[in-house]
Amino acid sequence: MTDYADSLTSTDNAATDFSNTSDRARAKLEPKLKAVRGAAHDAYDSLKDVAAEAVGETRARVRDITSQAGDQFQRRYAELETWASVKPVRALGVAAGVGLVLGLLLRGRSTKTIYVRPRD
Repeated sequence: MTDYADSLTSTDNAATDFSNTSDRARAKLEPKLKAVRGAAHDAYDSLKDVAAEAVGETRARVRDITSQAGDQFQRRYAELETWASVKPVRALGVAAGVGLVLGLLLRGRSTKTIYVRPRD
């Protein structure tokens, strides 16, 4: 028959063996984990730089497009002013037509409901 003290000793030995195995596994994995951590940090820095460059390029493109659109708008407005001064009656007719169409579109639906009774 085994003694209670003997069973405790065997349990302690198993815990010590597990602790030693765990320490050895940790010692083997530490350098690999550090290498992976370094590679991930480098990838993050690279991605951050690429994203910053893309944002800068996009901002420059938006500025260029906005500038071109503003120039084109001013040019078209000047052409419209010239046309309106050359043909004022036609310009007035076009303005009235546009105003009528916008008024019809913006007035919304009528709130009146008309019921029609069928004839008997």
